[in-house]
Amino acid sequence: MKNRKKGKDARGLGGYLTVYMALTLTVMISLCLVLIQGVRRHTAAFEAECVMDIGLDSVLAEYHRVLLERYGLLMVDTSYGTDYPSYYNTERHLSEYLSHNFRYEDCLSLPFLYRDLLGLELEDVQLLKISLATDHEGRVFQRRAAECMRSRLGLELVDKLLGWMEVVEGYGLLEEDVEEQLDRVSEELRQYDGTERQIGEEEWIKVEIADPTETVRTLRKEGILKWVVEDVGSLSETVIDPGQYISGRIAKGEVNHGNFPMQEELDPAENIFLLEYFLDFAGRYGSPLEGSLLQYQVEYLLCGSSGDRENLRRTANLLCGIRQAANVIYLLGDAAKRGEVEIAAAVLSGAVALPELQPVFETALILAWAYLESLYDVRTLLAGGRVELLKTDAGWHYSLANIWSPPADGREEKGEGLCYEDYLRILLYVQSPDVLAMRFMDLMEMDIRLTPGNSHFRMDGCMDSLEAEAVIHSGYGFSLTIKREKRY
Repeated sequence: MKNRKKGKDARGLGGYLTVYMALTLTVMISLCLVLIQGVRRHTAAFEAECVMDIGLDSVLAEYHRVLLERYGLLMVDTSYGTDYPSYYNTERHLSEYLSHNFRYEDCLSLPFLYRDLLGLELEDVQLLKISLATDHEGRVFQRRAAECMRSRLGLELVDKLLGWMEVVEGYGLLEEDVEEQLDRVSEELRQYDGTERQIGEEEWIKVEIADPTETVRTLRKEGILKWVVEDVGSLSETVIDPGQYISGRIAKGEVNHGNFPMQEELDPAENIFLLEYFLDFAGRYGSPLEGSLLQYQVEYLLCGSSGDRENLRRTANLLCGIRQAANVIYLLGDAAKRGEVEIAAAVLSGAVALPELQPVFETALILAWAYLESLYDVRTLLAGGRVELLKTDAGWHYSLANIWSPPADGREEKGEGLCYEDYLRILLYVQSPDVLAMRFMDLMEMDIRLTPGNSHFRMDGCMDSLEAEAVIHSGYGFSLTIKREKRY
């Protein structure tokens, strides 16, 4: 009886412990399942973020090789070798990368060796934002180009160019319209030419003005290239169709646009780096770029004409304008040469009995003399020589007596001062960076289209940054949304 009671107590105690353990296990198992699900969700989120980062990196790894090799820029051509660029192409590539990286078949080929405890698969992906090279008047390209040159150049060149510009702006070398002054003086002299002048009670003479600007007008009609280029017949005659390239397409509204926020303008130092990028990656007269369509590319940046010859002509005129203004300043400041001008003007005005015209003749002589000297300067620059911004007596070549005849073929082979490329720097510095950037991208399209497989290359299809959003579904009943932004 005592043993039976003892056994019953033991059975009762055992039953009590079983119920307790069952209740405890229920709570513990629920807690473990919650923890497992939490771990699964966090692991899935981590894997999704990693896969998204890898996918975007893979998209950016598909940079355009010719663009990098030739111009030092990392950008994705969203046409991927097809006829037309589209961000849908990039979406498709990103989708393929994400889907592939959610599968384990490549790393574990035997299914019985593993089990996918996350069950992730791509449900949807879309690009929310992209940034194209041509966005905001080409400022995306401008910043990338400036960054490309920043590591290659120091501040010495920046200081040098700013020093040149201080001289140019201080003396107004780009503001003086010497040709307009020439025309005005010439017109004033022509008003007297052919008129009759009374020199006595019954004595009249016909005024025949010896116009010092006559030679200048003749030279201008014949074109500047004849007088500054050694062999005009050897000049490039290449002509392009501007409508095929980015500048022309923008004018027609046929261009793609990104939707990243507008970038700030370059600061002065960055702007100089951008100009150096243009000079480093574009050909020019005397140093054409191999494999390029236009031979005078920097001249195209300055002038934007469709033909090489016209761009060189206009650039030569710009150089002549700078040099003529500088030469006028020199003549006005040199006492000896100013004395020569005054004597010659007195003789010319006295010959027609019009002493009141002496100041007009002085102005005409100075302008004509400065113009002929500027032709000598430009010829020297195009031949590879150097010309100082502000001349000294030792650097002057043309005599006053020679202003009545066409310029000789002489030129300074070396000399001191600035070379042709330096003068191009000055001319580029005063241009709009936005205009220069668009014209340079014209050149990029021209030349890259000459390479195999790039006949439809477009700069408004070149992407340098993107923002994407992916929706990822898990086989365990939840979904994740991942948003990432990537750029070079």
